[in-house]
Amino acid sequence: MNRKRFLPLLGLFIAVTSFANLFRGFLSGKGIDADVLVIGNALIFLISLLSLYFHIKGFLDKNVQVFLRSVYGSLMIKMFGLAAIAAVYILVMKKEVNKPALFICMGLYVLYTIIEIRQVFHLLKEKKNNG
Repeated sequence: MNRKRFLPLLGLFIAVTSFANLFRGFLSGKGIDADVLVIGNALIFLISLLSLYFHIKGFLDKNVQVFLRSVYGSLMIKMFGLAAIAAVYILVMKKEVNKPALFICMGLYVLYTIIEIRQVFHLLKEKKNNG
């Protein structure tokens, strides 16, 4: 499996984690908990890696059903896994939930998903060009 497909996800992870750690004081001043942001980013990154792996593995299989199962499976893992993690965080923290960091994590979910889809489309384009 081509490892370069995972580099954009890794780049976003490193950029967000670095920003959160370098500008911790700035984020705190804006009411954003950098720890929640870093942990949320790490969890979204790991689940996105797993999801992209399933997408690519299914895409490279000759059976269309395998691809569809991998897409649906990765979607379920990503969506329900992250929803469960957010629910646990909200239930544990109750009134101390850091909403700004949680909303930023929701935005990161969208960014990671866009990158993931772009990688699959690039793979499709390469496969189409190679015959």
